[in-house]
Parts: sequence; C-alpha cells; structure tokens
Amino acid sequence: MSLVQALARGRAAFGVTLTIADPFVAEVMAAQAFDFLMIDTEHSPMSAYQLQTQLIALRTSRAAILVRVPEHDETTLMQALDLGADGVVIPHVESGGECASAVRAALYPPRGTRGVGPRRAARLTDRETYFRRANDDTFVGVMIESGPALDNIEDILAEPGLGGVIIGTEDLAASLGHLNDVRHDDVAKAIDQISERCAAAGVPFGRYAASAGAADRLVASGAQLITVGSDLLFLEQGMRNATDWMLPVRQRHAGTGDQ
Repeated sequence: MSLVQALARGRAAFGVTLTIADPFVAEVMAAQAFDFLMIDTEHSPMSAYQLQTQLIALRTSRAAILVRVPEHDETTLMQALDLGADGVVIPHVESGGECASAVRAALYPPRGTRGVGPRRAARLTDRETYFRRANDDTFVGVMIESGPALDNIEDILAEPGLGGVIIGTEDLAASLGHLNDVRHDDVAKAIDQISERCAAAGVPFGRYAASAGAADRLVASGAQLITVGSDLLFLEQGMRNATDWMLPVRQRHAGTGDQ
C-alpha cells in the first residue's frame, strides 16, 4: 500500500528525516519500522548523485521514501522522482498558485507537466506498471511555514492533487517574528489554525513530535504525518545518553591511577 493510499484511509504515518549523506546510515534507517523516510536536500549539502546513492541504500525499506527538495523548482522535483522517490515535499509554499505548480510538476500529463524520463524509478518495477500507477501513488506534500502561507492556506488546500501538509514550526515561528521560540502563543495559534483548516479541507497534515506524548496528542487532533526525529538527532541523543552515565562514573573514579 502506498503512502497516498494509507493516508486516504485515515491512517497516521510516522517518519524520520535523513540528513547525513552516507549510504550505510541510510541502510540502518531503512531497517526500522517507519512509515516514511524523508531525505532532506534543503538543509543538507546533498548532491543529486548523493541523493541517488541514498535512494539505492533505502531500496530494501518498506517505508515510503520522500525527498524534501531544496526549492520549488520543476527540474528538481522531476529529478527526485526520476531517481526513485515515492514522493516529494516542497518547502516554503506560500500561495495556491505555487502549490498548483508544484503538483503539476510532480505528475505526468494530463494531470501534470512532468517530463517523461524515469531513469531509475521505472526500473524498480516494470515500466508499464510504473506509468500506470505513477500519478496515483506519487505523494506531493508541501511545507506550510510562513505568515503568507497562513494567510493563503485555503487557496493552498484547494489544490486537488495536494497529498499533505507538513507544518514547519521553526520557520513559521521565525516568519511570525519569534525566531527560536516555537512555544510562543502566536506560533501555537498559527499551528492550530493551519491544522483546523487542513482537517476541514480533508488534507492530511502533521508536524514534528518530540515525544510519545506529543505524538499521541497530534494523532488525537487528526494529524496523520508525524516526524519523530532525524539521523543527526538520534546520533546526538545516543552520545548524550552515553555522556550522562559516563561523566558520573568518571567523577567517582577521579584521581584513580594518579598515585
């Protein structure tokens, strides 16, 4: 079942972000039971070749593989999909026109304008099956992460090919004048407004959840697209856990061997 089909059935999908351009890291992530893995090429120095390597390393994963592209660009969207991604996530979409343009770029005619050249994607199955299912199975998501996007949210959600919305809380906070303060009342109000509009329009939505409790609350509110961390965050957490127990041990044995 594709991510598009799962979301249409009302299921909540949990995923993580990949930012480290190393195929072994991607392979380790692929073995875990996530619903989607999102390769972030916006906030990482990942090249198109490295993206292809990541996608190859993720081949064994049962999760949907999404690519968060660096910008709203037709060629960039097409390239990510041609390399074998199951969907794309477009950052900083701020109008209905931008959303419609992104959807068209990701879908083949007559529903879109995507050029025909699925270099790797069509080789993951037989070519006939790929073209028959591509438009229906390709997830096209957008990031809502600014004041202008909030102002134009209804126009954005009116695009029939939109697969989902991910709320970018950090950029949203910065756009509203509260840099590095996602807990500000203005930001919380904006998040609630976006969530309510998405629910009313029947568009799957979600955002980052830092804990099981946060994820429970998001799902209870109707959210379906929940990110729970990233490769870099998990690395930091693992190192922090090790230092949490290591430092007291080292302190208890301070001076041992100095005599």
